[in-house]
Amino acid sequence: MANYDLSIHTNPDARAWAKFFMECNPESNVPEDLMVTWFANAMMAMHDHMRPDLAPVIMPDGSAFCRA
Repeated sequence: MANYDLSIHTNPDARAWAKFFMECNPESNVPEDLMVTWFANAMMAMHDHMRPDLAPVIMPDGSAFCRA
């Protein structure tokens, strides 16, 4: 890929990643909105992994709250 734009690696926008994926994989039959969801989920999972101090607190009754 001679024209690979490395700036995508610093872009936190899941929509930009999905668009980039679709451009790099035009044969893909996955809808772009599904890819947005996939990338957003992966980004949030990494965020949660990197910041466990922000994880929600689950109460015995099943309710939850987030610490700030």
